[in-house]
Amino acid sequence: MERRARERELPRKRAREWILCQNSRGFDFMCCKGEHVSVSELEGDPWIDQYYLGKTNIPWYPKSVFHVSKVCHVTGDSGLYSIFNKGGFQKPHFLDDNFLWWSLSVTKDEIADAEKNLLKKIFSAGQAHNQQLFLEDFTTSPAFQSKSRYGNFRFTFPLKELLRLYATQFCTDSSLVFRIFDTEIYKKEILYTVLVHPQHVARYDRYPRLPCGDSAVCGYSQGNISWRCQAPSDNLRHQLEVNKEECRVHAKPLQSEVYYVWDHVAVAFHMEPGWILRVDPNQLSSSVSVCELSEINLLKEPDTALSESDAHAVLENVRRQYGLGLV
Repeated sequence: MERRARERELPRKRAREWILCQNSRGFDFMCCKGEHVSVSELEGDPWIDQYYLGKTNIPWYPKSVFHVSKVCHVTGDSGLYSIFNKGGFQKPHFLDDNFLWWSLSVTKDEIADAEKNLLKKIFSAGQAHNQQLFLEDFTTSPAFQSKSRYGNFRFTFPLKELLRLYATQFCTDSSLVFRIFDTEIYKKEILYTVLVHPQHVARYDRYPRLPCGDSAVCGYSQGNISWRCQAPSDNLRHQLEVNKEECRVHAKPLQSEVYYVWDHVAVAFHMEPGWILRVDPNQLSSSVSVCELSEINLLKEPDTALSESDAHAVLENVRRQYGLGLV
């Protein structure tokens, strides 16, 4: 995941401080540090000059809470070889921050659970009857897709296991700390970053602690990240319709797509220079899978877009090279 290469403050003063930043590919984005700013707040912020957030023709869609137990790290073929060579994960050399980046990996079961909880909220006095699945029609943004923008190889771990590995290796004399790091606004994308670091690293003390429970945009509890998703699709094709008399909800197809922003969550682990988050080779092998590259992607040289068959061949070669067999 690409981060900022430079930052400069905007010239005007405001209650909530937004900073104009630029990532390593030269793309500008707005950043609010130490806060997860909801989409509704962004829509009403006069300092945010963002075309999609200002649209008024957005159809009604569900805003659901997901309780996510897994995270993923996607890379190209050069990153794949590097991870197996080093026996774990290290901060990419081309990024100018101190973080190892992971994305939430939302499963179909977690989407189904979010749908059930949403129905309970809508029909608090009763139960939905003959209810057909509807939330998958709205969760169509890159945050929910199996395709990736960053490469053909996806490492997926239970968050609880990744936290255990990190704590064992880097927090022997202190505990783990979760913090609200920032909100970032790109052209069509809103990113909420959760920061994880050892307690003895004091440089992040000014950032608020991440809350427990699911009342905020992001929270953490018992190995799960709660995410109050506010923009599940960047191109809405359906409108949510609720029939309270019949206790039913369905996704009504729209005559034409409506383009909007999409939001997602990243978990950034603090990494000192030279730190490697080491993982057992067999665990590495079982955690990695091949994924299709998105048509619009952020692949960096020397990585190249691979077909599914070529990516499988690369992965098989890596496993064979390290005597791991095929999974």
